[in-house]
Amino acid sequence: MKKTKYYLHLYWVSISRSLISRLEYKKDLFIGIIGFLLENVASICSIYFIIRNIPSLAGWGIYQMGFLYGFTMMPIAVDHLFTDELWRVAYFRVKKGDLDRYFLRPNPILFQVIAETFQPEAFGELIVGTVMLVICGTQCQIHWTFGKVIMILVATLFGALIVTAIKIFTAAPAFVIKKSGFIMQILYNFRDYTKYPIQIYPSAIRFMLMFIFPFGLIISMPVGNLMFDSINPWLISLSIILMAMIFMCLSVAFWNVCVRRYESTGS
Repeated sequence: MKKTKYYLHLYWVSISRSLISRLEYKKDLFIGIIGFLLENVASICSIYFIIRNIPSLAGWGIYQMGFLYGFTMMPIAVDHLFTDELWRVAYFRVKKGDLDRYFLRPNPILFQVIAETFQPEAFGELIVGTVMLVICGTQCQIHWTFGKVIMILVATLFGALIVTAIKIFTAAPAFVIKKSGFIMQILYNFRDYTKYPIQIYPSAIRFMLMFIFPFGLIISMPVGNLMFDSINPWLISLSIILMAMIFMCLSVAFWNVCVRRYESTGS
């Protein structure tokens, strides 16, 4: 219990420091949030023009597609808010020798990395996602139940945990090869497939999106259940929780293996 309180306090201190440093440059912070807003608005427009010419895509209408896109952003944004430092580890922290100081401290390396950065720009994604969910959700005539509400919450929170696990797993090789950002980017880009109904893809891609890079499990399945009542929402929630636990355990184990092979670049 004391150890938990210690890490919670340490995390809060680290995040507060990160946020204060970001607020030193308020214009940059504001531009970053607006940038994410505009990026997602542009993506929404591209999907709108596609659906405008193809009124129904695998049985999905324009408002259903809008709801799907809005929910695509939710677990990604939650992860982005808290674990953006993993991108820096994958791309340049190891190569520049910035991680050497972490090895001199008595706290886990992964904890120190995640506590390093709080990313307010993710609020731009959360805002756009929430607006899309509200606007499109009111047009989709969703029959809400308690199980579906829990399913959406689980998909958002535990889905973010799965995204974080994927980032941990792909950032870890940087401790050995010095730079693994390209690996993280390739796997992370699989999330773009979930902006469209998973039914339009070949079976091989659907399998990868469900079990290997499970963006389909945390996004396509919950939204599909809301629209078509295809699968029991409690079963989806349980599947997401189990997948999150498995992915996180494997990722942390792999991270620790790579950390033990770390050698400073001397930078």
